[in-house]
Amino acid sequence: MEPDKSLLVKSGNLYRVQIAVSPLLPREMGPVIEAFTTHWAKPEDVERAKNKEAGVLILSGEGHMRLGEKPEDIARNISYAIWKALDRYVKVTVEAVYLGDPPQSSFEFGEKAYSEAFGARFEN
Repeated sequence: MEPDKSLLVKSGNLYRVQIAVSPLLPREMGPVIEAFTTHWAKPEDVERAKNKEAGVLILSGEGHMRLGEKPEDIARNISYAIWKALDRYVKVTVEAVYLGDPPQSSFEFGEKAYSEAFGARFEN
């Protein structure tokens, strides 16, 4: 289910979410990718690792949070969706990194601002 695009705020809500899920059987990787895609975004990076016992899947993708949503909400939704898809517990680690523009913290007011504030005129 695709999120309602009208609820997305394009400025200031861009995040990169990365999840690591383990232990997984090879047949469980597809449902994990589907849950991530449904509840966040289509993964841009997919890494699979395997040891003797089970596999690890690492996915990451960029997306916009819905208005009022927090990174913790996304982490919970993705985790619950994965557990539901697999019908069992697996460890899900979620990292969310804010990618939006940082707030403006450097300002410069020139001659025009001075002129407007104090009614001064500059002669060139």
